Amino acid sequence: MRRLLPLAVLLALVGPGSASAASKGLWATVNVCDPPSARNVIGIRSSMPGNGNGTGQRMFMHFSAEWYSPDKKRWLPTGSSSPWVRAGTARYVSMQAGYSFQFADPPPGTHFTMRGVVRYEWRARTSRRVLKRAKRVTKARHKGVLGSVPAGKSDATCVIEF
Repeated sequence: MRRLLPLAVLLALVGPGSASAASKGLWATVNVCDPPSARNVIGIRSSMPGNGNGTGQRMFMHFSAEWYSPDKKRWLPTGSSSPWVRAGTARYVSMQAGYSFQFADPPPGTHFTMRGVVRYEWRARTSRRVLKRAKRVTKARHKGVLGSVPAGKSDATCVIEF
């Protein structure tokens, strides 16, 4: 269940702008969920705002997957996580990046409800010192999500079943 299928696609969305204009640009969503072409895959897509002021800051994201335990009534880590993914420079209004995880088939007749967790870091260009941190869990109904299967998909969770 911990087999990893990396998919880190980095794309700039908009040109330079201000951090206040992009304050709503921090989100995470499930954009791929067990499609026929990629069984047992959950794709997590995220956006983070830049500051647009030419500071040279670098933006990074770290993706992980969790599953819901009905017995414990809480979300638990799967043990699967990405390396820190460089999302680009902070001079852009926002940047998107994504990561996909592939899991083994659950036992017949069972399923796993999954979600993503994304941690964010804005780092100084030269010293790599972390200047700001944030964290989001996946939520639904985001617009402009790139790489969705099918197009426009934006969900909070993903159910993987046999």
